[in-house]
Amino acid sequence: MTLNVLLIVIAIPLVVVAGILAATEAAISRVRASRAQELLDQQRHGAASLLVVAEDPARYVNVLLFLRIGFMTTATVLVVNVFVRQWGLTWWSVLGAAVLMATVNYVMVGVAPRTVGRQNPVRVGLATAGFARGLARFLSPLTSALILLGNAITPGKGYKEGPFSTEAELRELVDLAEANRVIEDDERKMIHSVFDLGDTVVREVMV
Repeated sequence: MTLNVLLIVIAIPLVVVAGILAATEAAISRVRASRAQELLDQQRHGAASLLVVAEDPARYVNVLLFLRIGFMTTATVLVVNVFVRQWGLTWWSVLGAAVLMATVNYVMVGVAPRTVGRQNPVRVGLATAGFARGLARFLSPLTSALILLGNAITPGKGYKEGPFSTEAELRELVDLAEANRVIEDDERKMIHSVFDLGDTVVREVMV
C-alpha cells in the first residue's frame, strides 16, 4: 500500500465520522426536552441519554461542532498532501484538493447527514445521544475554554455557552411561554409553524 492510498484510507473514515457528528448535531437541535421525557416514559432505548442532552443542548453541540471541524480539517490536510505528492506543489493541485474537499464537506457533511438528522431527529437522537454524552464528558472543558477565548477576542458581550443556540431551545422557550400564559396557544402554534415552514423551504431549495 502506497502512502497516498494510506492517506486516502485514513481520510475517508474521518469524513464519515464528521457526517455522523453533523447528523447528531442536527437531531439534537430538533428534539425538545419534553419530547425526550415522553420517550423515557415509554422506556425507549437511549431515551435517558437523549433527555440529558436535550436539557443542555449547547454543551453537546459545542463538542460536536469542535470535533466535526477537527475531523474535516484533518481529512482536508491529508487530501491536500496526496494531491501535492502526486502532482507537485502547484496552484492547480492545491486548488483541485480544495475544490474536492469543499464539495465533500458540503454534500457529505453539510447536506446529507444534516437532512437525515432533521428528518429523523428521534431515531438519530436515540441512537447517538449516548455517544454525544461520552464525548462531552471528556471534551466539554476544552470547548468551554475555547469559547471563553473566543469571547475574549470578540467585541461586546460574549455568550457563556457559545453562540450556537439550537432550534430545540427556541421551541422549548415558546412552549414554556405558552404554559406560563405569556403567549396564547394560537401564537405558540404560529411560531412553531414558522420553524416548520423554514424546514420546508430549505428542502424545496435543496430539491
